[in-house]
Amino acid sequence: MKTLTKKEEQVLLAINHLQDNAYLITIREQVKKYTGKYYSVGTIYAPLNRLHVNGYLESRVKKVDTPQTGKPIKYYYLSKKGFMALAEIKEQNEKMWNGFIMPVFEE
Repeated sequence: MKTLTKKEEQVLLAINHLQDNAYLITIREQVKKYTGKYYSVGTIYAPLNRLHVNGYLESRVKKVDTPQTGKPIKYYYLSKKGFMALAEIKEQNEKMWNGFIMPVFEE
């Protein structure tokens, strides 16, 4: 598996959490919710587009019937490759963090 960036990992996890409600704005809000970092739309779009082009994501355009939006919204879903990548990242992280001991620091 190709190594993913931290932002790509965060985007995949956000989409996994959002399920059927994962589009650019909700993905950005989900990343902020879990990381505390506020990224611009462009900062989220770049890894989102890369993941889509590389087969980690699938997308569907849905027409929204509200007058406020006016245009269709592209929703993203994890592909099998996306799920497998997250599973591999999780396993690697668990192995790396296993046995981590935080030292006691004197104040």
